[in-house]
Amino acid sequence: MGINYSSILSRAWTITWKYKVLWLFGFLVILGGGSGWADSNGGSISAPNFQFQSGFNESGMDRRNIPPEWRSTLDQLAEINLSTWISIAAGVVCCMFLIGLALWLVSILGRGGLIGGINAAETAEKVTFREAWETGLHCFLRLFLIRLLGIVVGIAIVVVLVLPGMFLGILTCGLGCIPLFCVMFLIGIAVDIWFAFMDYAVVVEKLGVGEAIGRAWTVMRDHIGPVIIFYLILFAISLAVGIVMVILFIPSGGLMFLSMLPLITEGGSLNIVLLVIGAVLFGLTILVTTVFQAVYTVWETSVMVLAYREFSKTTPLLSVSTERQPEVSG
Repeated sequence: MGINYSSILSRAWTITWKYKVLWLFGFLVILGGGSGWADSNGGSISAPNFQFQSGFNESGMDRRNIPPEWRSTLDQLAEINLSTWISIAAGVVCCMFLIGLALWLVSILGRGGLIGGINAAETAEKVTFREAWETGLHCFLRLFLIRLLGIVVGIAIVVVLVLPGMFLGILTCGLGCIPLFCVMFLIGIAVDIWFAFMDYAVVVEKLGVGEAIGRAWTVMRDHIGPVIIFYLILFAISLAVGIVMVILFIPSGGLMFLSMLPLITEGGSLNIVLLVIGAVLFGLTILVTTVFQAVYTVWETSVMVLAYREFSKTTPLLSVSTERQPEVSG
């Protein structure tokens, strides 16, 4: 059976526009940095050695360039000792970690509800917030376990490929890293799609985690050509969307830069009016791009869920009785 790509893309947009309640779940998904594919993130925090000088007399900053109403506040901050700053930084890092963890868990719930809502739009042509939310709750534990598995797989990839690759790069003066980078890139794409299909198997076909792992692999393997085509289409569209979103931030960024230009050139004081206008415009741009990203997330996920439904029709579900799956806790 051939895949009608244009039909799936247009149907995904119809679902996205018709069932605007799904936008809320799209927003929940992007809270944790998620998208239509499986996601992972990481980072590092370094602590530079700051030295504060009272009154900025030796800091290289001219007090004349600072608005008078800010000078006393900055002087007070400069009097705070380093140990206090370290305590404040540690507290902020802990709060950010807890907030990030909470947003990540909420995004998992939102992804389950989003996939369930899209599936309901196809099967019952009716989507309610309550039903989609309950689907997200019902599938939450399984989706969470899939993400934990993703972390393990990511660590395994690093151990198997990255560490030996660093050694190979040293021996080949960096030339050996080029083919390794290409291999890692392709493996990363395959793993992302595989884990995304696990989500669809859990929500759409109501499978357990162990069953979803094999089911997702089988569906992806049997339809590797269409999967690659859909990935390239979504990659191109996502790239264009990303460029547009960056362009939207140029006006606000330009205004804030111009407001600080006198300070940078040491030829004047901070332009408060331009700074305020730029900050307000920046906030509005964040609001617009957030809504836009939520809507795009719904459409992108709809494309992949609809594609998965088509793929699964030609890949029999072997040795699994779907009738008993609603009893799976999660």
